[in-house]
Amino acid sequence: MTENPSPGTAFKRKALPAYLVLDTSGSMEPYEALLNKTLLSIYDTLYVSPQVSEFVHLSVLSFSTMPHLVTPMTDIEDLESLPSVSCSGLTNFGPMFDLLRERIESDLLMLRDAGAQVVRPVVFLLTDGIPTDEPDDAWLTDYQELRDPSWKPRPQFITYGFGQASEAVLKRISTAAAYLAEDASEEATAAALTGALTSMLNSLVASAKSRRLEIPQAVKGYRSVPLDDVEF
Repeated sequence: MTENPSPGTAFKRKALPAYLVLDTSGSMEPYEALLNKTLLSIYDTLYVSPQVSEFVHLSVLSFSTMPHLVTPMTDIEDLESLPSVSCSGLTNFGPMFDLLRERIESDLLMLRDAGAQVVRPVVFLLTDGIPTDEPDDAWLTDYQELRDPSWKPRPQFITYGFGQASEAVLKRISTAAAYLAEDASEEATAAALTGALTSMLNSLVASAKSRRLEIPQAVKGYRSVPLDDVEF
């Protein structure tokens, strides 16, 4: 005989909080128009795919010298327009990790209040450089607070590095998967950027079908970075 679900948990819809975090430092300025165009196509796909947007709740953040909330975690139908991102400044990781923790706490409360059964958040981080925080390892403290084992909603990280991104930094941040573009030239970066965003979108679509996070298995133009300790 099957047990009845406990009150308060029965028939709750599952929700995956997903964060797209974009490096918009000065080195990304040549790709600003492409970045905004690709972002628009992602939201267009989610808008016409209610089965995806019902499960995936997407928020977009950008970071340079300081982090910025580009789009909050809201129903896609409620977005009147998609703000554009601009590229300038440094590549400070620490403040971005602080903002991520703040947004996750707020967003998970919102989703739970709406009656959703929230699964572990996932962060898709795209960067073309190395942290410019001072001192050099200052960002690690903020990252460790975000990934604190005692904090239940600590997110999974999937990272994409291109241009001058550091493999060592990607390995340090990633918990689920890390990808590094095979060609670091400026000419190849545009294709690498598009490939990373396409990979993220495919992952979200697959996750919506299975109702669990689906890790990208391969990304065109990238090689997978082996992780010492992969968490699922």
